[in-house]
Amino acid sequence: MTGSTLTDAEINHLQRKFESMTKNGAMDAQTLKEIYKVAQVSVTDAEIAAQIKAADAKGTGSVDFEDFLVVMNKQSDENAEEGVAKVFALLDTDNDGQITGDDLKRGVALYGKSITEQDVDEMLFSADVDGDGMINYEEFLKVMTPSKVNGQPLF
Repeated sequence: MTGSTLTDAEINHLQRKFESMTKNGAMDAQTLKEIYKVAQVSVTDAEIAAQIKAADAKGTGSVDFEDFLVVMNKQSDENAEEGVAKVFALLDTDNDGQITGDDLKRGVALYGKSITEQDVDEMLFSADVDGDGMINYEEFLKVMTPSKVNGQPLF
């Protein structure tokens, strides 16, 4: 799939799951309702219909694997960016919107490791696009999600 941030292994796993949950390679409203029931998630018929309609790129009334993969890829992107924001917040210990060398040292120390000044300098150099000696969130996001430019997929 062009533009996918999922790995081939993740795609293969999703395809096996999709095939095991669907009938004739398509997910209709009834199938989705059954999946929600098994997951013990309360959802209305209107919500299910809206989800199918939003994912059904071909207008068939059901979601095929290609449609499903688009939805899962989008979800993966959103979760990845949410994770990046959490890591940034963890490293930005003084909450000033910048990660400094000291912030990096503290973050690495949280995992029981230590890094040299040279390691810190290399990390800062590789991410610090504007040359201010610190890493802001946009710079951090670009390093952590290299398939994106300004938050948008490259492909």
